[in-house]
Parts: sequence; C-alpha cells; structure tokens
Amino acid sequence: MLWAISRNTAALRMFFRKDTVKICDLGIVGYEDALHFQDRLLRRRIEKKAPDTLIMVEHDPVVTLGRLAERNSIIDGDYFERTGIPVVPSGRGGKITYHSPGQLVLYPIVDLGEKKRDIAFYIDFLEKTVSRGLNRLGVPAGRVREKRGVWIRGKKIAFIGIAVKRWVTFHGVAVNINNDITPFSYMHPCGERDIRVTSAKEWAGREIDMNTARKVFAGQFEKDFRDEYAEPASKRGIDDNAVKIA
Repeated sequence: MLWAISRNTAALRMFFRKDTVKICDLGIVGYEDALHFQDRLLRRRIEKKAPDTLIMVEHDPVVTLGRLAERNSIIDGDYFERTGIPVVPSGRGGKITYHSPGQLVLYPIVDLGEKKRDIAFYIDFLEKTVSRGLNRLGVPAGRVREKRGVWIRGKKIAFIGIAVKRWVTFHGVAVNINNDITPFSYMHPCGERDIRVTSAKEWAGREIDMNTARKVFAGQFEKDFRDEYAEPASKRGIDDNAVKIA
C-alpha cells in the first residue's frame, strides 16, 4: 500500500477523501524514500492517473541543497559529519535547509495546468495556507513583504522550495513545529546570512501535538485549495489581507 514505507503509525496512515484533494500522511520517513514516493505520484499525476494530492511527512535528519544552493552556505561541515546528518542534493527550487522529526513537510502534487498557471500565485497560496494553519495552532505567524516563507517577529518558521514539471507541482514547504532548530545555526538557511530561525514549540514554550498539527494543516490546505483553485473566482471571496503581513 502507498503508506507502507512509514515507520510511524500514530497519525493518519492512508489516503482519505476530501472534496478537491486527497491527503496522504507518510509519517516519519527518510528523505530519499519520500522523494521516490513523490516522484512516482508526480508521474501518475502528469499522466492523469492520480488526483491532486497533498503528501504530509516528517523526515529523518537531513540537510538538503536546492538547485540554487552553494556549498559555502554550510558554516561548519564538521558539525554535520559528527552528528551523522547527511547533506544531499535536491531537485527543488531554493537553496539550503534542514529537515528532522517534528518538522511537518507538505508536498502538494497538484496540476496547475488545469487551474491557474501562475507560479507566484501558487507560492502565495502556500504561504497563506501555512500562516493560517500556524495561526490556528496559536502561533501568530504571517508573511513578510518582499520575502518568501512564513515568519514570526522577524524569525523564519516555514521554508518554501518547490518544483514544477508540465505544470504539476512537487516538493513544497517545511514548517518548524517541534523540531530541534540547533542545526540551522551551522548553516546560512536559504543561503542568507541574516536569517534567524524559530519553531512553533519555541514560540509557544511547549510542544505542539503533531497529530493535531497534521489535522489542522490537512484541513487548512483542503479549504484554501478549494477556495483558491477549485471554485470560480466570482465565488471565492478571498481576502488577501486575511493573513496579516508580519
């Protein structure tokens, strides 16, 4: 079955039906395993053999280098060698980031060719959806003008790195929930020297229940996806100011 590669059986373990998109929670899996699963689903979506799908996953500790990454974005390579954290290339956009358990990663595999062919609009959609999801968890995160990602009080809490093939999206957005953010201090996240990183746990002063976070983000994605893409513009009534600019 599609979810058989998961080692974590605590959360949602299967596809379940939503009005406009299917949700697939893989639990905690290695980056390469999740990438292979994503690639298979991408091919099936391109061939019109699979529906629009949101993959949710937590990764084993790994540093990924996007297509624009530079190796000098790693401040202390010895740290990652000592801790056994691999550094691997990735076909996504963007530069360098870090994944680990407690960080919720969202990989939407959706066909924009059947909807709105606008990459900037799609990235805006991801940022607004993640901001709303974090707000529902009690974290007052939002967007920052002229910067990508999601922020809270000048610190970055979510990182976007997407790819598109034949107008079908893959890769996506990583949201710091309970993960250890220490490894971010041994790199320049997103290739920028002045970025400070935070998590929902750090902001709230307590751990966030990951099953609750999964349900919140699954529901928020489904709602926003339907509003932004599945319904005619005249029926959306979307207010771009509904998510504040931090």
